[in-house]
Amino acid sequence: MISACLAAARVDKQSDWPRPAMSAFDWFLGKNDLRISLVDSETGSCMDGLHPDRPNENRGAESVVSYLLGLVEMRRHAETSVNVDRASPPSSLALTA
Repeated sequence: MISACLAAARVDKQSDWPRPAMSAFDWFLGKNDLRISLVDSETGSCMDGLHPDRPNENRGAESVVSYLLGLVEMRRHAETSVNVDRASPPSSLALTA
């Protein structure tokens, strides 16, 4: 979702596509149905997803790679966007895994 939205934003510079990209990225950070961050910045792991009442505790490589790819894309977008204040990127993009 993040990649698709940012690709659309690169094609249509006047669009609002970065907003849903950020929303998709924020899902990892706790803006999800359970309001739980799936990312553990201390260990570098990322939980796989959500059950109806709890996060899935599995922390497979696919989840970490998905989170890190999203982080790289969002950072790259923030660095190249004329609409972002480079002195203070969004706090969610400052997270490292």
